[in-house]
Amino acid sequence: MIPPNTFALIRSLLVMLVASSAHAALEVIGSGYGRTGTDTLREALNELGYKTYHMREIFQGQLISDVHLWHAQAENNCADVDALRELFERGGWTAAVDFPASMCYESLMKAFPNAKVIHTKRKSAEQWWDSAINSIMVVGKTFPFNIIYKTVPFFKAHKSMCDAMWGNVLGGKKVTIHDVDFPHGYKEEFISAYEANNARVKKAVPKKKLLVHDHSKGWTELCKFLGKEIPAIPYPHSNKREDFFKGVLILSLQMILGVLTALVMFLFSLKKLIGLFSRNEKNKVE
Repeated sequence: MIPPNTFALIRSLLVMLVASSAHAALEVIGSGYGRTGTDTLREALNELGYKTYHMREIFQGQLISDVHLWHAQAENNCADVDALRELFERGGWTAAVDFPASMCYESLMKAFPNAKVIHTKRKSAEQWWDSAINSIMVVGKTFPFNIIYKTVPFFKAHKSMCDAMWGNVLGGKKVTIHDVDFPHGYKEEFISAYEANNARVKKAVPKKKLLVHDHSKGWTELCKFLGKEIPAIPYPHSNKREDFFKGVLILSLQMILGVLTALVMFLFSLKKLIGLFSRNEKNKVE
């Protein structure tokens, strides 16, 4: 039986091979925090022909080198513009939304000055907070993720990246998702950071390059802003709260199954090699 994540790994390798000669540039940068409809925006942009980078892609492709890069960017406040440029050009990405990319939207604007910026937000900061504390902020604290995040190498690295990312959002604080008081003990600081980001985007991005996107308006304003034809399908609505943990669990189990399958294959091959070596030694004696 082929491990469920095998095709994702093959796809990622093919994407990297094609992208190595493409040197694509980001055309769209998402500046909105996670849980502001960023997965819906990802689906919409992909439908319009973009290749969109999102936290989902990091999970599905097991992009541990990306995880390490974002960890470093979170700690240096996105100062390494060249590294950001190289990551997206190497991967052939033409759009980037959601955390961790949105954490560095201003540096990405420097790396890709021709890109347009799409900002997503909730109707209120309280709505965003309610969504975040029931999904992305607590996933590492709930079973079985609390075990996976402490034992599986990719997830251990991802957890460290998230710690650094949340610390960056809070202005450089040292936090960890396994703290007893995280995230609830930081509510006012997170809400303040969320509101400050919404305000900062409007000042940092030239008006002609910025769209504050309302998903309820569907394709019309998005396609007009990007100069695209309106697709003949309904506007997407994905990654609802009730689907979040299910999706992360499926991805986690796929990755673990892939690791276990690789381990079994390694042990089987090792057993074969030991057997072959033993037969050769026996033949030499005879």
